[in-house]
Amino acid sequence: MKAEPTNQYMFLVRGGPCHSTASPEQMQVQMTEVYTWIDELTKKGIFSAAQPLTSEGRVVSGGNSVTVSDGISMESKESVGGFFIVNVATMEEAVDIARNSPMLRHGKQLEVRQIAALKCD
Repeated sequence: MKAEPTNQYMFLVRGGPCHSTASPEQMQVQMTEVYTWIDELTKKGIFSAAQPLTSEGRVVSGGNSVTVSDGISMESKESVGGFFIVNVATMEEAVDIARNSPMLRHGKQLEVRQIAALKCD
């Protein structure tokens, strides 16, 4: 099998829980900003998908024996709280889109990764 790059990029949302210490009013403002950003991406025809992730998770590791452990705490800045997928031609375009995310103003990080398609030869 061979992994071939696609014109899709995933933004992994990092930075702890969505339900921070913000008041309900502040959370509403933040969500409105994010939905407005998504709407703009949709109108440009580049938005593909987005989903939040629940706080429950497990890490399954292999090797000589398989182990299962608790996932990264959602309080950790390393935890992934959700994802977005956009359809653009280059990493630079994807990074420019991520730079304009309102989530950055609220302490989140977006890890930008190109999605690959698996091809059987």
